[in-house]
Amino acid sequence: MKVSALTITLLCASCANHQDGARELPGATSPIVPSPSEGGIGDGGASVMRRGAAAAPSVLVEPWAHGDRRGEKIATDHYSIRTTLRSGDMRRFLPRFVELALSQYTQALGDLPLPRHQLESFIFGTRDEWAAFTRERLGDEAAAYIELGRGGYTSRATAILYDIGPNDTLTILAHEGWHQYSQSVFREELPVWLEEGISTYMEGHRIVPETGEVSFMAWRNLERFGELRDAIRRDRLIPLEELLTHTPQAFLAQGRDRLLVYYGQVWALTHFLNEGMDGRCRDGLKRMLLDATRGEVGPRVMAAAKTDEDRRALERGLKRGGIRALPGSAVARAYFGSDLAALGEAYREFIVAITARGSSEFIWRGASPIRPKTTPRPVPTP
Repeated sequence: MKVSALTITLLCASCANHQDGARELPGATSPIVPSPSEGGIGDGGASVMRRGAAAAPSVLVEPWAHGDRRGEKIATDHYSIRTTLRSGDMRRFLPRFVELALSQYTQALGDLPLPRHQLESFIFGTRDEWAAFTRERLGDEAAAYIELGRGGYTSRATAILYDIGPNDTLTILAHEGWHQYSQSVFREELPVWLEEGISTYMEGHRIVPETGEVSFMAWRNLERFGELRDAIRRDRLIPLEELLTHTPQAFLAQGRDRLLVYYGQVWALTHFLNEGMDGRCRDGLKRMLLDATRGEVGPRVMAAAKTDEDRRALERGLKRGGIRALPGSAVARAYFGSDLAALGEAYREFIVAITARGSSEFIWRGASPIRPKTTPRPVPTP
């Protein structure tokens, strides 16, 4: 079974306002009220994906029920969402949000294909409803997922979530939406460190309270930034080699705080690969994503092996468990160069730079805290 790795979120509750009935909507019209942190600061020059009313998806809403709880099935161009959310505003907002999230998945880090079939999601109004559905769907395996942190999980390209407050539900929907997308479209799994890194990269967004306009802004992730800044202040950063070779479960075994550091660092690692070192790794990142859609990551990693013995070991790993069975460091070397020590040092310097004094204002605006390099003025000749 393909299930996304652990997702831990620190989140609040939301209120309810259920509305019944079937209807067709031209698109979401009622903005959801964001949390107080979603204040009215502009994007500050961030790379933002914006779509207005002209890009609103076609939406069909029909009655749906889970047990004795009535809900709705919401169909868009690329999604089928079954929900018992109480908030009518939230339900009306979902179609636009998921379609814009999909645009982010397919454009933010390279030109990637759209899914061929609708992506299926379940978003329940309460944790009890979610837990009951999880038991029905996963049977004996359900207990492991019910014990996870708040929010939900993705199984077989289906996101199964519950309401944890408007802004936080949308954040985890964007995160799990990437897992949905990759499980649906990619012929090979990405290594865990990149799969989870991109999921956190896709979380960042801003909603304009007055209009409900959504801007996906990968840098605007105050939670991941905060964990990262705290880790560097306490000298608790995870070395790159360890980040590439350990799973989220391994870090959870060291404590919940260590897992949160892991998620902050893979978020930063995705930004680093996209724009660190003057974009030197960007082409490799794009190539890995495209290779995953074609089933070509394994062959490329094997081709980069230095010895026949290494190549045979990689081949055994691929046969045993696919890309996830390969050393994460081997995958990184194939796409970003063999000198992981130098890469790790540059990555650490990148983290120091993006958490430097004054960076939080950039994060708040959804802008990159990496300052463009300036060419020094020539010294006049006396």
